[in-house]
Amino acid sequence: MKTNFAPPLTACIATGLAIASSLLTATQAQAFALSVDPQYGTTNGIGTGATATLDFNIVQSGADLLLNLGITNTTGTKATAGGATDSSLVGVAFDVLSGVTASVKSTAGSNFRSFWENVDISGLHDGFDYGISTPRNSFEGGNANTGLSKNQSTFVSFLLTGSSLSAEQAQSAFLTGFQNGTLKAGVRFQQVSGSNIGTSDKVMAGVSADAEAVPEPTTIAGMVMGLGSLVAARRKQAKKATA
Repeated sequence: MKTNFAPPLTACIATGLAIASSLLTATQAQAFALSVDPQYGTTNGIGTGATATLDFNIVQSGADLLLNLGITNTTGTKATAGGATDSSLVGVAFDVLSGVTASVKSTAGSNFRSFWENVDISGLHDGFDYGISTPRNSFEGGNANTGLSKNQSTFVSFLLTGSSLSAEQAQSAFLTGFQNGTLKAGVRFQQVSGSNIGTSDKVMAGVSADAEAVPEPTTIAGMVMGLGSLVAARRKQAKKATA
């Protein structure tokens, strides 16, 4: 009978999580979502019911940071007082951390290619730091045909310079700013349908009180793969020891 010197499985799992986590920390993206909803502010009374989700993903890029912004039109996916069933989402305006400068890194595959600075959305908020929109004569006015309709999404990447923060620290600062109101974001909707409030709306974004940062799916997948490999090795070792 051979003695089994293999470490306990629980110890192997703990070690695997620690190793996988440490290996992935350098490239881990930090993410949180903002909800664009009339409850946070609108230029149209109770609001048309046009809604959206903004996903903020922050990644380390050398000495700088990348802000990968996911934009999804969620109009008509849930019941709202305004009753909107669809809309065209044509622009997003947002603030960044103090001392930080944003520039467009990539708009590949997106209709959101017009970049704006010092964006005013009349009746909603003046002085957003930056905005991104479909090609238009101004952030607020223009053709809505190339916007995002219900359930459509797009993705734009911004380079953030002037910050000495890590991706994790920046994520925390951004999330705190949107929670306490020092940072703001808003969205421009046109061609709103199904609402008796109007066919155009400008809506603020907000973050729920219990919102937390979550790792990117690739980070989670990497950790699971690393753990799976270690567990497999542990089982193989155990078989050899009992052979």
